[in-house]
Amino acid sequence: MNRLFWVLLTIVLLLIAGWRFWSPVDLSSCQRDATTSGPLTAFIRDYFEHNARIDWRDMDDRFDILSTAEGQKIAGQSQLYTCEALQILQSPAFSQSEKIFTTALMFHLPISQYMGFMDRSHQLYKEHSIDREVMKLVVLPRGTAINYWWLPAWRQRFTRDAPHVLDANLTRHVLSGHYWFDYPGAGF
Repeated sequence: MNRLFWVLLTIVLLLIAGWRFWSPVDLSSCQRDATTSGPLTAFIRDYFEHNARIDWRDMDDRFDILSTAEGQKIAGQSQLYTCEALQILQSPAFSQSEKIFTTALMFHLPISQYMGFMDRSHQLYKEHSIDREVMKLVVLPRGTAINYWWLPAWRQRFTRDAPHVLDANLTRHVLSGHYWFDYPGAGF
């Protein structure tokens, strides 16, 4: 009887853990009409100005923002800045380059929060608040998402958005799991 109890308890705990992975964080509590101000906004503006407002396509490394001390600090605590990042993404006052930099700082969100970020980015892409390149950065697995290519909830979001922004061969490569093995050598 004791063994049956532990088996049932283990199954229940696994189901709860599975449910937790399956459910993204609901980011609807992030105010859509809030003004963008805060440490992330100030850092993005300063970084863009410091680089003479150069478009991300003209930079040697579009992920250079992650090598700065402040960028590493924000990326390491990205869950604190998720709402502010979404405000930047939806704001017409920010360029697409600033939105690329903001998205790069969100790569290390916990997977449940990253899936919520993917959902809101999907809405913003449909509303034309972010362009194809920003959405491509959200969809292509990097950071936390690279390790969850097998998770059904992540795969559902990926297959929803990837056909609109990624090449079909790359989409198949990611879904097959081979991208995970290639990723460490491919960099960000």
